[in-house]
Amino acid sequence: MSTTSTTVTRQLARFVAASRPGDIGEPILHEGRRALLNWIGSPVGACHHPIAEAVRQAFDPFCGSREAALLGRHERMDVIHAGVVNCVASNIYDYDDTHLPSVVHPTGPVAAALLALCGRERMDGRLFLHALVLGIEVQCRLGNALKVAPASADDAWYMSGLTGGIGVAVAAGRVLGLDEQQMVWAIGHAVTRAAGTRETHGTHAKNLVPAWTVEEGLRAVYLARAGVTTSDAPLEGPRGMGTLYARHAHWPALVDGLGETWALRANAYKPFPSGIVTHGAITAALEVAQSHRLDPDAIEQVELDVPPICLALCGRRAPRTAVEGTFSVYHWVAIALRDRAIGIRHFSDACVNDPSLIALRDRVVARADDRLATDAARIVVRCAGGRVIEHRVDHALGSVERPLSDAQLDAKLHDLADPVLGAARTSALADAIRSLHALPDAGEVVHLATPPH
Repeated sequence: MSTTSTTVTRQLARFVAASRPGDIGEPILHEGRRALLNWIGSPVGACHHPIAEAVRQAFDPFCGSREAALLGRHERMDVIHAGVVNCVASNIYDYDDTHLPSVVHPTGPVAAALLALCGRERMDGRLFLHALVLGIEVQCRLGNALKVAPASADDAWYMSGLTGGIGVAVAAGRVLGLDEQQMVWAIGHAVTRAAGTRETHGTHAKNLVPAWTVEEGLRAVYLARAGVTTSDAPLEGPRGMGTLYARHAHWPALVDGLGETWALRANAYKPFPSGIVTHGAITAALEVAQSHRLDPDAIEQVELDVPPICLALCGRRAPRTAVEGTFSVYHWVAIALRDRAIGIRHFSDACVNDPSLIALRDRVVARADDRLATDAARIVVRCAGGRVIEHRVDHALGSVERPLSDAQLDAKLHDLADPVLGAARTSALADAIRSLHALPDAGEVVHLATPPH
């Protein structure tokens, strides 16, 4: 599909409106199922977290018909508020997926919106999976168009906040059967509300950045279906998204090869509940700790070389809470060296404030090296008695080059969801997602992601 035939927005809308489940090959559908399996444990595992509960309580008085489930809980809310609360919960642990070239986290907004829609719009698993893949793909491509060379964008913007509503709009629009013109309008309404500033980093508001895009995208679709218009070029127009949020937006990255090449192939799944740019350093520290069985008390100093974006986004020297700890490479490297493994149990205020961990964290020194790729790192561990261990990783665990296996995704889901659902129900949930394309009702995933009454 060429950028010369018509406007960029219309090309995208035409592709999505015309796309049918049979148009997408099994390897891409398999990756869509993996993305959902990777994501769904996070909202279930964090469903009772104080941040998620505070957001639920804040919105509950304004709730409409209670037709959509809160994952991991018995309560229900209207479709929009349920989607927002579930997406907030999914973002708390920072355990979601990441499209590495653009640093978009694409699955959360689309999955939260579609699962909430299951409470209002009946859809089979085949249509759900099709819409999920389209929503993820559009976000990844839009992230490329706004941020990846030859384009560039200010790191003050969360790319997920800019792209999420458009991903939700095309996914939900496909479920509701929007035609081409309605899809243009849905994209336009979502573009109008796109936002997300990184000044919220390390606060509760950060967890709302992707969640707001659920509301943004769902409202956009229903407005478009009702005939509420927008411009025909909200993405590429002279005062459109590309002009506002990017320098030299590269629209071929959005529309060229639609349906033929897939940007979601560069989507990666996190093995650690922390900012993605810390994962190279964590991987290096884990591999040293597991190979050499170090005594943490014998470690005198740890020297890290990391890409500049790691310190820019995750350079918190002294985090005070689990949420702040998410963005501290010092914190997670200390955990890796001390415990030789990382799981959701490490996401806690108690862990961040553990005196022994703080002592080790204070012995970690990090330097920015712009020659390192985003997921690469070097580590030097200096121990008592003069022992020195050096190690480099070129690609972090969980990256496209070192992807998590299906078995590792299952283990991650169980780590997150077993305390809420129980092991047997979590296994049933995983089985349902693996067979999503064959489910007569995608609502079965929602049913299994909530505890039995």
